[in-house]
Formats: sequence, C-alpha cells, structure tokens
Amino acid sequence: MASSTSRKPAPASTIDYEARFQHALSRLSIKGEVPTVIQGNRSAPEPGMTEVQLQQRTRQLFGEVEAQCAFYTEKLGNDVMWVLEWLKKYWSAWSGGVHEDLVRETVAEDCQYKDPLSFGRTMHGIQAFIDYNQAFFDGIPDLAYYLIPGEVSLQVSPDGDVIFMGRYVGCGHWDNPLRMYPFTPGSPAIPGTGAYVQGYAVDRYHLDPVTHKVTRGETLWDALEALQLQKLMPSDTSLAFKALVKGGQVATPAIRMSRKLPFIGGV
Repeated sequence: MASSTSRKPAPASTIDYEARFQHALSRLSIKGEVPTVIQGNRSAPEPGMTEVQLQQRTRQLFGEVEAQCAFYTEKLGNDVMWVLEWLKKYWSAWSGGVHEDLVRETVAEDCQYKDPLSFGRTMHGIQAFIDYNQAFFDGIPDLAYYLIPGEVSLQVSPDGDVIFMGRYVGCGHWDNPLRMYPFTPGSPAIPGTGAYVQGYAVDRYHLDPVTHKVTRGETLWDALEALQLQKLMPSDTSLAFKALVKGGQVATPAIRMSRKLPFIGGV
C-alpha cells in the first residue's frame, strides 16, 4: 500500500473546473464487478448499484443543487450560485484519488474537521484534512463517492452564512488497512479484508461566503456498518454478537464505581 498510487499531483497549469468536473462525472473508478447483493454480516441485504447507475444519480443531484441555488438567488435575493461551482470543484477533488489543487481551492488553510475515526478530536489545518482523506483512498484504492438525489440541503442565514449538507455513498474494495487518527503512516488502522463496501455517510460543511471555502465541517457515518460489511463484526443475531454485548455487563460495576470516585477517573 502506497499513497503515491492515489494521490494526484497538482496540474502544471490551471484547467477549467467545468471540464474537470465533466471528466470526473464520466470516470469509472471501481475495479471489477459490483456484487448484485451487498450484506456481509448486516441483518438485511442491500442491492448493489453499478457505477453507471451511481453516476446517473449524481448528475440528477447536481441539477437539484443548481435549482436550490437559483431559488435562493432569484426568489430570495441571496446570490449563492457560487455554491454550485464550489460543489463541482470539491466533488471533483476526490475523483479517483486526492487532487490537492482542488482541495486547496475549496477548503480553507485553517479549516477544522471531525470524523468518527478522529474519536472526538477536531482536525486542524488543510494538511490534516488531506491526510485524513488520503487514508481512505489508501485503504480502499478504487474508492468512489457519489451524491444521492433528494438528500442534500442548502441553508443560508439572513447574514449570508452558508451551510451545505449532503448524504452520499462511498463504494469500493476495502483491500488495505484504513488508518485512523492521526491518519498518517503508522497510525492505528482497521484491517481490510478485500470486501466490496457500499457505505453511506453525511457531510456538513460551513462555507465562507467571501472566500467560498470550507471553514469547518464534519463527516458522520456508521462504523458498525463498515465493520459488519467486512465481517469484522458479527451479525447482531449471532451468538458471538450476543456474547460480546453481554460481556460488556462485566465491566459495568467498575465503570459505575469510577464515576463516584473522581480520583480514579470519575466526574
């Protein structure tokens, strides 16, 4: 596993972002066939979606975002058409790997960001943000992100503050370890089993209306789903899972006691 396989160098000259966006929309990143049914150790199966189907849905989504931006601009008098340009650049930044030039065009140098794999910590600065995203491409080399129609939201306050939220699906083969915080080489990692994953997440971005860049944000996703898709965690109906949950009861008295005794970690 080497980050050089998916990290994309900045181009020598500026390329029209719309052309790069159209190229990203037509890129096929997922290697091999997509399973018709995806389940792992989840209790309910889910139909697998081909990358062509996902591309079609994402094209529809961008049309919806354009309509939302036009509504705020034309009906409410708050010009946010720049959000559509930002989203095209930002989504293209993760097409087939990490394109750092587009990341830096759309994310502030001093951005703050959180993810379940940062364990409550806030990541500070654009390089930490890049390292965090690179960890996912190193763990899932053919990773592709696709936005879901009908599941995005644009919020504009009377003062012009902009929040963009969207639900999307991340697909690919989890072949390599996925690094956790601080996401740099040598960090603790979730092992990869080679399973094909089709996982869902929600991103929230706070956008500066002047610089048109992300100042802070957060990604929310179900870590249990990811582990079960890889069969690293048993099904909730299995004896192993029930034993695992029951085993937590053993530690309960000690945890309750620690809360009553500040000198051993209580509050």
